[in-house]
Amino acid sequence: MDIKKLVQSIIRIILGCTFLLSAALKLISIENFELYVYSFGFFSFVIVSFLTRILIVCEFLIGVGLIFRIFYKQTWWAAVAMLCGFSLFLVYAAVFRGDENCHCFGDVIELNPIPSIIKNVLIFGFLLRVKRQEELHHPIKPYVITISILSALFIAFLGVPPHVLYSKMFKDSEERFNPTAFATTMATEPYNTIIDSTRNEIIGFVSAGCSHCKAGNKIMQAVFEQNDLDVTAFKNIIWASSDSSLNVFKDTTNTQNYSYTVMPPYMLIDINYGHFPTYIFLEKGMFKKAFNYKEINENEIVEFLNY
Repeated sequence: MDIKKLVQSIIRIILGCTFLLSAALKLISIENFELYVYSFGFFSFVIVSFLTRILIVCEFLIGVGLIFRIFYKQTWWAAVAMLCGFSLFLVYAAVFRGDENCHCFGDVIELNPIPSIIKNVLIFGFLLRVKRQEELHHPIKPYVITISILSALFIAFLGVPPHVLYSKMFKDSEERFNPTAFATTMATEPYNTIIDSTRNEIIGFVSAGCSHCKAGNKIMQAVFEQNDLDVTAFKNIIWASSDSSLNVFKDTTNTQNYSYTVMPPYMLIDINYGHFPTYIFLEKGMFKKAFNYKEINENEIVEFLNY
């Protein structure tokens, strides 16, 4: 192999690894990637959950195709098409939004839209250098294709399932709400003013130090914002050790305008059996349903609060 071909092969493998890394880092922080795409308001949260995973699978398969030169011509054009699509998306984000992280590499490597566009231009330039690489003809080719497709789909949709699939695949059978303890606690001060029995409300039982609670409230906040729901209909009872930890939680979840009431942990655990986060529907003060953050359903929330 001459030096030119060696350099082209190295560039091609690095490009493939870049696509693989991008897919893996997006999947690791899939919830934040979902919320970022959802925040543009183009699609519902359910559609975004599937769309983001399809994009991750495509990135992964492009990476594999570049590394192993499988369906190389089609893979090369798919890589170019994805770069163009992402770049148009980033131009929109750069012009109309001030995002600090476009989630091209998840939460691990933070890039705002402008550097990410420059990165895409550089990748496109390197793709031009390897456009004429030859297709792989080897007995392992069909095995690589099959394993790649099946593993990508399995990990993206079953290993880290969208919320709508999670709620069907892994039905939450744990008892996570004690109505008797809730009623008793809500009848005492200062908690007796939290519930408004004239309207439908959602109550969240969260802990300031819980990563799942932060993820759940991020999703709730996004659903409320995208559907223009009344923020006063979502109230939180939180276990927070200090005002600073409560403020960090609010800032992290972008819920500064939502209601929070601090409650001692032993009282909260009596109500939710220690399952954080737990969300409940209250229909004019009457308990209707308890669920975890993986069971948050945008359409159900909108219908319930607009009833």
